[in-house]
Amino acid sequence: MLLQETKDYVEDVLLPDYMNGFNSANFIASCFLSDLDELSMHEDLCSLTDMSKNILKNRKEFTDYVVKAFQDVEADNGSD
Repeated sequence: MLLQETKDYVEDVLLPDYMNGFNSANFIASCFLSDLDELSMHEDLCSLTDMSKNILKNRKEFTDYVVKAFQDVEADNGSD
C-alpha cells in the first residue's frame, strides 16, 4: 500500500516536474522506478528513504497511481 507521503509527492513534485507535454504517465513512472533501482544498488553510497522503499515495494500500485494522477491533471487542465 502506498503511503500518503508518496501520493503527495507524485501530485506535488513528480508530475509538475515531469509533465512537459511529451512524457506519458507510464514513461514518468518507469523512469522514476529505474532511477530508484539504480540508487538502491549503491546502498554503500546512499540510503533510500522510507518513501523510496515504499515505492519500490509497491511498483504496480505506484505506476497505477501515477497514471491516474496524470489523467486527473490532464482532465483538470482540459476543463479550464
